[in-house]
Amino acid sequence: MLAMELPRGSGEYATVPRPCPSCGRSMHLARTTPQPGKLPDLSVFKCGECGVWVNEASDKRRAV
Repeated sequence: MLAMELPRGSGEYATVPRPCPSCGRSMHLARTTPQPGKLPDLSVFKCGECGVWVNEASDKRRAV
């Protein structure tokens, strides 16, 4: 898993970025794409330093 999700007060989650696998700098959440059904959302992270992109499935599954 690339990023942890920490709960916020209003039921939202804050994403804590992890280091880039290439250069070690913090990656930033570029976008989140909802997936159909009970599949987890897809989060896309980008490193602003070296340009590496990483896709990962969110740990939270949506109830349908």
